[in-house]
Amino acid sequence: MPDIRLVRPRSSKLLAVLGALIALGILAWSSSYVFGDATAEKQRGIGARSGLGEVRAPVIPMRSAGFETVAPIEQKDLGRLVRFTGTTETRMVAGAVWARADDRRRILLRWEPLPAGTSAPAIGPGARIQVDGYIQRISRAEFDMWADSVGAAIPRPRPGAKFGETPDTSFAQVEALFVKDYYMSVRPSIPGPVAQQ
Repeated sequence: MPDIRLVRPRSSKLLAVLGALIALGILAWSSSYVFGDATAEKQRGIGARSGLGEVRAPVIPMRSAGFETVAPIEQKDLGRLVRFTGTTETRMVAGAVWARADDRRRILLRWEPLPAGTSAPAIGPGARIQVDGYIQRISRAEFDMWADSVGAAIPRPRPGAKFGETPDTSFAQVEALFVKDYYMSVRPSIPGPVAQQ
C-alpha cells in the first residue's frame, strides 16, 4: 500500500479548472446583457413600438348601402352604414333635421357630434342632401321632443267615435312612411346641400 503522504495532491488543479469553468459561465451569462441573447424570443413592443402597422393589412373603407334598400328598418339594421339621398322638410335645429328620402319615407337625421368650432349649416326646407350615416334606435319620447324641435309634421289619425275603433288602412299606409323608432346618425362632418340630379 503506497504511502498517501508521498502522493501529490490533485485538488489544486481541480479547483483551478472548476474556478475557470465558473468564471466562463458567469462571463457568458453577463455578456447576454451587453450583447443580447440571440436565442431569446423577441419581446413585443407596446403602443407605437408594437409595429402593428407593419404587419396588418390596410384598412378597407366601409361601403354604404342605399337607404332605400333598408325597408322596413328592423332591429338587425342597427349600426348599419347607409347613404341617404333626399330632401329636407324642415330647417336644421341643433344639428337635427327632418328629411324625406327619395323613396318617400321620412326620417330624423342628426349630425352628432357637431364638429368643434362649427355651427349647423344653413340647411332649410327643400334643400337636397346626400349623406352617409348609421341607423340608430330612438325612444318615442325623444323622437317626439326632436320632432317638435325641428317642426316636423307628423300625421295623426282622425278622432275615434267609440272605444276599440282603429284607424283605417289608408292611414296605416301613410304612417308607414314616417320612421319614428329609428334615426340616422351622420358623422363626423356636416356636408352642404348637393346639386339636384
